[in-house]
Amino acid sequence: MLESKKRMAQGFSELKLAVEKGKGDPQEVFDRFQQACQTFLAETTKLPEEPAQRFMALVAQLGDQVKTGNQEGILRAMEEIREMRKVCHETYNV
Repeated sequence: MLESKKRMAQGFSELKLAVEKGKGDPQEVFDRFQQACQTFLAETTKLPEEPAQRFMALVAQLGDQVKTGNQEGILRAMEEIREMRKVCHETYNV
């Protein structure tokens, strides 16, 4: 497994903790998560460009929610990312 994929998963989990339990600064955690996503997409050859762009658009939406501090919006965006991740794993084996 790519190290960036591990960092992406860790960042996602840490963001959930930061939002729900106040453990960490959500913006800082999101920034690390976003960087890990970009690195992963640059390193993997399994994911076609169109789904990768849709994924990064969801990540950007999550970032917008983090900036506004909208907890409900953050959790909703995280659920959309979780669903897309599931589809990507099943479809592209990433």
